[in-house]
Amino acid sequence: MKKLVYSFFISLYLWFWVRPMQVIELLRRPCFYTSPTYYPEYPEKLRSHWSQFWNQMGEIMRYSRINTLYFMCGYDVMTRAEQRRYVHYNTFMRRRVELNKSNQPQNVAILRDKLQFARFAQQLGVATPEIVYYTQEGRVLSFPDGKAVDEQTFMSHPGMRLFCKPLDGQCGKGIFVLEMREGSLYIGEEAVTFAQVQERCAGGCYLMQRFIQQHNQMAALHPQSINTIRLITIRSLRDGQVHILPSILRVGAGDSVVDNTTQGGLAIGIHLDTGMLKQYGFYKPQFGTKVEQHPDSQIRFSEFQIPYFEEVKRQAVLFHNNLTGIHSIGWDIAIGPEGPIFVEGNDNWELTGPQTCNGGFRQIFEEYFF
Repeated sequence: MKKLVYSFFISLYLWFWVRPMQVIELLRRPCFYTSPTYYPEYPEKLRSHWSQFWNQMGEIMRYSRINTLYFMCGYDVMTRAEQRRYVHYNTFMRRRVELNKSNQPQNVAILRDKLQFARFAQQLGVATPEIVYYTQEGRVLSFPDGKAVDEQTFMSHPGMRLFCKPLDGQCGKGIFVLEMREGSLYIGEEAVTFAQVQERCAGGCYLMQRFIQQHNQMAALHPQSINTIRLITIRSLRDGQVHILPSILRVGAGDSVVDNTTQGGLAIGIHLDTGMLKQYGFYKPQFGTKVEQHPDSQIRFSEFQIPYFEEVKRQAVLFHNNLTGIHSIGWDIAIGPEGPIFVEGNDNWELTGPQTCNGGFRQIFEEYFF
């Protein structure tokens, strides 16, 4: 009875608050139905803005949410039958959350706490970025012993370059690069003091990792950022075996030191059998559409092969097999001179990039999530 009452009130909330607010948002922001197409090569299929508007209204009625991936996935040049090959974000998220509820909390904690993640990976013989320091309440502590570090000790490593990121950060937010040059600390080109570094990290726990030396081939794409694979592994509900789903490579662009698409980076699909990249790199709509070569290095994506890709897949499956309670994981993996380096694993990974770059996930979703 309680479940029926709860469902009734949720339905009222969706119909009389969420959907009307989404319609208002759609009217307020025409970019959701008038943005440039990612597929100008199909002018004969391109829907009119009026048709796109009503298409988005249909998305709101069905899923209680504007389809923010409308243009990235190419809905503006698709028939309704073609659109049904894609999984709406709300549908995917609800099912992923349902499956995550059965995850073993200790295994989820290993993924979400980057300190635990590093220790666990070390036990498996899987390489991760070297953590030099971390912060708590503005204090700098050494890893792994947790001893407080004073300014003199911190400054005793000339030439060290540290990649600093929030312990619970997402989408590249809060990340900065700290360098020691000629006896001084720098964030970018700004000279800072040890006290200012502590103050900047006072709002939470930060990891300070030694900057990853990436493979020369990966650096050739965009040397300013560490370019990472988002590899998705999933444990079949039918036989318990771990499988690899269509995945992407994320590459920075311009002056960005991160590869996240939310910060202007590109996402490119990967041929899982060979490690070769697919034809197009995709921007988020606020940064562009799609391109066939990197805007800075001019490397054509379809001619680029990720080094050590077989080892990437082998280690990802090994890692997931040792986290028995987790259904699916989105791994962020860099490639070093000697092989893969696992930056982090995400049980709350998103479908956006993999589906945009590799096509609709409907068949995969029905096979592995039910």
